[in-house]
Amino acid sequence: MTEQNININSIMAKDIEKALLGILNSAIRRKFKTDSKFVKDHLSYVTRLQSAKEPEKYIRYKARQLMPDEASYNRRIEYIHDHYSGELCERLEKLHKLYYELAQEEEKYEISEIDASEIVKGLLKLSIE
Repeated sequence: MTEQNININSIMAKDIEKALLGILNSAIRRKFKTDSKFVKDHLSYVTRLQSAKEPEKYIRYKARQLMPDEASYNRRIEYIHDHYSGELCERLEKLHKLYYELAQEEEKYEISEIDASEIVKGLLKLSIE
């Protein structure tokens, strides 16, 4: 599967985890210190994903949080290009592309008025109990 041919429906938690592990591998190979903020942050992302009760829902939530719009994606890509190079830059860009595509896919699915009302009723019922 090439970067250009990523099928949105096939992006799963394991794809995000693999991308994060690749980033860590590249950073270590580029002699980032194991206690550097970059390594600690990305290690934390992997462990949070691995410990998530529902990894697929978690990555979709993170995608919407990280990439709410195209401008956010473009800012992140610009930052990556300004601060990293080579394989690490490519891997970071791929990870953010995965998140962006997931966020875009999530935007296509809206919750209907009826479903939203049922969710609210369920939440109210839970808060009363």
